[in-house]
Amino acid sequence: MLKRLLRSAGGEVRVRVTGTPLERFLNLCLREEVRLRALERQDWDRMECTLTLHDFRRLRPKMGRTGCRVHILRREGLPFLLRLMRKRIVFSTGFLALAGVLWALQSHLWILELKTPPGVSSAELSRALAEEGVSVGMRLDDFDDRAVQRRLMLKMDSISYVTFNRIGNHMIVEAHAKQEHEPPRDDSGITSVVARRAGQIVRVTPTGGWPVVKAGDIVATGEKLIDALMPPSRDIEGLTPRLTWSGGEVIARTWYQNVILRPMTVLHKQYTGKTTTQYALIWGKHRINLYLGSGICGAGCDKIIEVNYLSVTDGLTLPVALVRQTYRWYEPAPFVQEEEALRQEVEARALEALAGEVRGEITSHTAAARITEAGALEVRFSAEALEDIGEVVEDGQTLPPPEGEAAGQE
Repeated sequence: MLKRLLRSAGGEVRVRVTGTPLERFLNLCLREEVRLRALERQDWDRMECTLTLHDFRRLRPKMGRTGCRVHILRREGLPFLLRLMRKRIVFSTGFLALAGVLWALQSHLWILELKTPPGVSSAELSRALAEEGVSVGMRLDDFDDRAVQRRLMLKMDSISYVTFNRIGNHMIVEAHAKQEHEPPRDDSGITSVVARRAGQIVRVTPTGGWPVVKAGDIVATGEKLIDALMPPSRDIEGLTPRLTWSGGEVIARTWYQNVILRPMTVLHKQYTGKTTTQYALIWGKHRINLYLGSGICGAGCDKIIEVNYLSVTDGLTLPVALVRQTYRWYEPAPFVQEEEALRQEVEARALEALAGEVRGEITSHTAAARITEAGALEVRFSAEALEDIGEVVEDGQTLPPPEGEAAGQE
């Protein structure tokens, strides 16, 4: 491919050579080191071949010695195109203008798309990118993605890293939220494990401290489960009580109850059939509205926006887009919901909310519904779960005095 482009830049000539002494012509080409390509022998005294413009100019003054005649069949390449453009000023100007437009489209950023997860503000990311010079119209050669990535991570505490994916003059900036990690435990402190909520103990697996509850015990919220005070060991003589770091897993059976009220009659959108469509043009950073007045519809209508950019190829998008804004007008109308469908919806939402709260698994759940005198649906949601109810807290207790010192103080 590269060799073909180089030959096209230098120019090529397709010729027909006629005459009885064709061997003299071939010997001349061999002596002058002229390469003949696409050689076709059509008859005993006629053949066609392709050679570069430079070789053709070298052979032309020496053709009289061979007794052959050369006829030019086709000219190709940049030199002939430039000669043609020099005679046609309008065509040349248009060609140069098109080349300039293509260069500007390929070398500048025209489409900037942001992708942000929940918890990361797209407006804040857009402002931070603008401060770093990343905006529509910037030169792509001046963009250093690694440097911009480092500075964005220092500016925005809500992101862990940013990726830049570029397809031609279209760039997609994707931000990733920072994960909240639990701080490393401090084994040097004095802590105990207490119950985060009430429940019935299923099993206790301590990693430090002394368990003070066993399977089957009923505990209340805030009750101590694993104590920081380690009693003396019966197997090791002379070992005194000590305070230590406490931790571990305390699995318990817990119960949840919640009463949820939902109105049976709600307002929903009843579309009137009236629609309004507005158009606008986007040219680079500028927007040209093709309508009069404001684009704010206010209450009582839905606004649907469609933005369509003009693309030549997948990697070449023009900085021109057509914006279509469609307004659909509606009126609020009362709507009576079905009791069973509403009960299932409330039950599913309550179960989803509870799943995010429980530090374990939900083993069973029930939902009973009834219609109140006010016309609302009352759902009594109950669930049972197996979860870790242990919570590590600081323990301010001190070691009890030795038995001898306690008797002396008495």
